[in-house]
Amino acid sequence: MIEDISFINNIKNFKQSLFQGTIFKFSRSAKALQLVSLIKKEIDSRYTNNLDFLHLKKDSELIAKNLIGFLKNQGQFLNIFREFLKEINFDTSECYQDKFVVRIAPAELKKATYEASRIGIHRDTWGTNIFQQINWWAPINSLDKSNTLIFYPEYFNKPIKNTTSSWDLDIYLKKRKLGEFDYPSAPQLLEDLQVNTKVIKIDLKPGEVLCFSGSHLHSSSKENSNISRFSYEIRTVSQSDIKNNLKAPNVDCELNRQYPNIFKHIDNNKKLEIIS
Repeated sequence: MIEDISFINNIKNFKQSLFQGTIFKFSRSAKALQLVSLIKKEIDSRYTNNLDFLHLKKDSELIAKNLIGFLKNQGQFLNIFREFLKEINFDTSECYQDKFVVRIAPAELKKATYEASRIGIHRDTWGTNIFQQINWWAPINSLDKSNTLIFYPEYFNKPIKNTTSSWDLDIYLKKRKLGEFDYPSAPQLLEDLQVNTKVIKIDLKPGEVLCFSGSHLHSSSKENSNISRFSYEIRTVSQSDIKNNLKAPNVDCELNRQYPNIFKHIDNNKKLEIIS
């Protein structure tokens, strides 16, 4: 299920395997390490304490909110990420990306406040209805399995009841711009996972990057931890995959439309268009 690689030998084979459920872990690359170093440097300009123990600060939630806002959409991060894609032989000529996000997952499992939160069980494609979507995710500080990313691989090809028929990305984005957090960040489950469902807890080191289909069912850890988690994430869609109908299966998404406009070309910022 998880395949360790350093670079892509054959992009077609890589995409086919990815959209069939393989999760790729790219080993510590020079550009990925540079990106982590730069993010840490930017954090250090605002917060000089140990990242692992942010949750022990009295005003940790406010610190997290301010850090996330400061780190959001920094072009220098995206520039290095683009170089990382080239380093691993990922074709960027037709590559569109959404926003580069630094996320802080608090040590304690509790209701989300501000931007720092643990994420519930979901598929990222539930939010866009675009099944050529590829997710890139990486830790900034050391991971602990009590506060990491979790996959439920048995559900890659198996449906689960959810609220995609009523959830709306535009409403979520509008609420967030207003600083309101009463609308879910992704569609929600309407049933429990089956008993004894297989769980994969991700163990990654800073400088390693996880790459997976946005159709994978995944979440944050469900227990309290002694470590605050800092990570970054971004999603990409390649125009050629849309043209060639190369994509992951849609087993349970009932969104009534697609949201291509959140993706912009990684080089010229042109918005993604899907012509049916």
